[in-house]
Parts: sequence; structure tokens; C-alpha cells
Amino acid sequence: MEEAPLESVPTFPPPKRKINKKFIYLALVVLALLIFFAFKILGSTNESVDDKPKVLTPTVFPTETSIPSPSDSPTPTPTNTPTPKPTINPVDTQTGLDRSELSVTVQNGSGESGVASKGSDTLKNLGYNVVGTGNADNFEYANVSILVKSGKSEFLNLLKKDLGFTYTVGSTSANLSNGFSSDALVIIGK
Repeated sequence: MEEAPLESVPTFPPPKRKINKKFIYLALVVLALLIFFAFKILGSTNESVDDKPKVLTPTVFPTETSIPSPSDSPTPTPTNTPTPKPTINPVDTQTGLDRSELSVTVQNGSGESGVASKGSDTLKNLGYNVVGTGNADNFEYANVSILVKSGKSEFLNLLKKDLGFTYTVGSTSANLSNGFSSDALVIIGK
């Protein structure tokens, strides 16, 4: 038998695969999101999320040291501290002496803070004219020392009596230098 030539089998191109349209749309959405986030991350600046403008304050570096003139600083406003009103009549009933006529300086001779101020307040409440406070020449005074100018010696016993209610009075003298700024000096000791 004779063989018949084999008929050639027609070859068909491989079947085309159908690409699902849903897959294409999904891929496009994912690609768009990737591009969006990549742009957002890589293209972002250091600005805050609220995009409010930032106010920059310049840093000033001094180049010269200058001494301010008196006109550069504000003028201090004087404060009027009212003198406490005496709690008793400044005129002593026994001697007739007016305590407000005696100018007194009170000094701290103990070294403890506020001693001169406390003594000053005591004398002001009695009606004395306290003109200053400060520290004594040393802090070794044991009691209160009272010095009065000779022209005001009549006030020595009154000062001693008045201070004796609050302090232990030690030495008293009517030989305060006439060059001293006030009529009397009271040094409060320990």
C-alpha cells in the first residue's frame, strides 16, 4: 500500500489569552497610587501639614560692645512709701517733747538681716523722724546703743524709755558728733 502523503496539519497560532479588563483597571489604580505617594514623599518639603507660613526671627550677633547712655535706660519712677502714722501721739505727755522733732538714724549692729528695718519701724510707730537705716561699723554690739547730739540731750531718756519696751538698752551717750547727719544714732545689737 502506498502511503498517501500525510496531509499537513494546519498549524494555528496559539490562542490569544484574553486579558481581563478588571485586572488592567486595578493595575492602573495601583500605579496611580504609587506615583501619587512617591511624589508626595519625594517631593515633600519640611513644611508642616497645616501649611501655615513660618515667622523667622533673625539672630543678631553683636559686633561691638557699647555702653548704654543714660537716655537709653528708662527713668525709674520714684515710689512714695508712706511713712507709717504713729500709733501714739508723738508728743510725750510727761516731758512734753515732740518725738517728730528728733531725726534718728538706725543701724544694724547684730549682723542679722532686717534688724535695722525693724528698729526703724518701732521708732516710726512712736512718732520719731527716722531719716535712715544701715549697718553699724561692726556686728559685735550686745544691746542697743543710743547716741544723741548734745543739743538734743533732752531726748536721750525718752529714747531710752521708748526703746526699753522692745529692746535691752545698753550704753547711752549725749556726745554724738555734730557732723553726724541726724540728731540721734540708734545701734541695734544682738
